[in-house]
Amino acid sequence: MARERASRTNGNSDAGAAGEVKKNVVGVMAGAQEAAGKLRSSAEKAAEHLPEAMASAEVAARETQKALGEMPNQALIIGTSFSLGLGVGLFITGSNRLLVLAAVAPAAAMAATLLGREKSPLERGPEI
Repeated sequence: MARERASRTNGNSDAGAAGEVKKNVVGVMAGAQEAAGKLRSSAEKAAEHLPEAMASAEVAARETQKALGEMPNQALIIGTSFSLGLGVGLFITGSNRLLVLAAVAPAAAMAATLLGREKSPLERGPEI
């Protein structure tokens, strides 16, 4: 008789545990669906603003390139050196990689501007 009670109790507790697990699974699924809906709406909003963000980034890049083009070579060399030094220092100290990249990015733009410039007739030397 004690065995029958134990088996009935175990059976009831197993059924209760299974019901509890089922409730938890349903709750998790509902939460996942809600999160997916929020993610979808956020992605749609971001996609709506993407063209204007790209256009403004393009304008900013053009203005930056124009400003770099107007700078003298010495200023570009100093800026490139400073930016590279800052990036190397941040890298050596173990800073976040994105921070290191943000410090080195201006150096790349300034170096590209320096390399893209034509040499003046005095810098070229005599033509043969």
